[in-house]
Amino acid sequence: MKPVFKMITVSVVAACLLAPAAQAVTAADSAPKGYEPLRTKLQSIGATVQWNAEDQEIRYKLKNGIVGVLTAGDTQYRLAGRTAELSGEVRLVNGITYVPAELIKLVVAENEKYTKPGDAIPRVKVTAKTETAAVESGDDAADDPAIWVDPDNPADSKLLATNKGGGLLVYDLNGKQLQSYATGKMNNIDLRYDFPLGGKKIDIAAATNRTTNTIDVFQFKGDTGELVDIVAKPIKAKMEEVYGISLYHSLKTGKFYVMALGKKGEFEQYELSGNGSGKITGKLVREFRLATQSEGMVADDEYGYVYIAEEDAAIWKYSAEPDGGAKQIKQVDIADGRRLEDDIEGLTLYYAKDGKGYLIASSQGSNSYSIYKREGDNAFISSFSIADGGQVDGTTETDGIDVIGFGLGEQFPYGLFVSQDDANMENGKKLNQNFKLVPWEEIAQTVTPNLAMDNGVDPRKLVYRGK
Repeated sequence: MKPVFKMITVSVVAACLLAPAAQAVTAADSAPKGYEPLRTKLQSIGATVQWNAEDQEIRYKLKNGIVGVLTAGDTQYRLAGRTAELSGEVRLVNGITYVPAELIKLVVAENEKYTKPGDAIPRVKVTAKTETAAVESGDDAADDPAIWVDPDNPADSKLLATNKGGGLLVYDLNGKQLQSYATGKMNNIDLRYDFPLGGKKIDIAAATNRTTNTIDVFQFKGDTGELVDIVAKPIKAKMEEVYGISLYHSLKTGKFYVMALGKKGEFEQYELSGNGSGKITGKLVREFRLATQSEGMVADDEYGYVYIAEEDAAIWKYSAEPDGGAKQIKQVDIADGRRLEDDIEGLTLYYAKDGKGYLIASSQGSNSYSIYKREGDNAFISSFSIADGGQVDGTTETDGIDVIGFGLGEQFPYGLFVSQDDANMENGKKLNQNFKLVPWEEIAQTVTPNLAMDNGVDPRKLVYRGK
């Protein structure tokens, strides 16, 4: 979800919100009882503001990075990643935005947090080595990538990706498009290896199809880039509209699952199995609901966890097993504007040796990516952005991401990070969206502290590490 905002300073916002000079009145004259002018206080504490005139929504960022959002006419507001109710609605009077005085007190209190130099969030810049060809569809079309590792020649590995304008795409590691499949409005994609089917082990890819509201499953023949539909009967989601997806191979039981998220926070988990005739069936085994819209999701096959990004709120950690219930194990982080700024979008996992590694999240609102420890309590490590390079532009408002810590030949000897780019630029011209490819060592050696560069954890040979 990408609302259109215009970034402007508080002083400019004041001009946007004020009535014409002939009609202007002082804030004191027009202030409703118990209200204060928002822009006056924001200006006094050095905040910046985004103003969406169409929706009359104001998004402001404090100097410490904390973000707040409110809409004229609403009583609900969001501040520091939490949503709450005001005693009265946000008002526009003579072009000036007024809020209940209690909100001003909360804003001031949040602004006084994280003021020491050591509280700053470390963020470095990296550059992409190459990029994929632009998707054929315009507007907001490219969305989610998945890296397939070639078991015989890793340099021949492939990149699968979704085109919300109407299909699935396959690229080589130079970004050349090899295949395009008109399968419908595909949103998110994921893959797993060695699924037992018809006496063989095959690699599978699963994607959410918003045209049919189904979870589509394919055999992926990596040598040719061919995708073959292998679903016996369409896996029709119960949710209103399918959105996010993750496959999960339980190393505890050996079973395979596909998990889907909906635009209203719905979660559904299906067990995948062969039907004895070379096709896959899906059986619903768990469902629950998050509070709001959720899309990004990734399962940790070794530890048996699944991470879910509730876009405007937080990253949550759940059990990935079908009997895991609806209760979160923990809140990994919150979208308060510092490490994560809504929307929280793509999630991916870097598998390092001995059960270590990283959880990486796309922070769409800040055009950046936050890194957490994969093991333990998922402690925050650092953050990075993808900047413009000599040949390839950077990324903004990223949706889906993927990472692999396995060496993929001379071009990506320590693995690869792939990110969707909302504004794909070339020589000052905006093209259709695409995906950027960043060598893992570019990230690992730039971030402080430096990250692991193991390059030897084969995604086909993961180890069960659960309890």
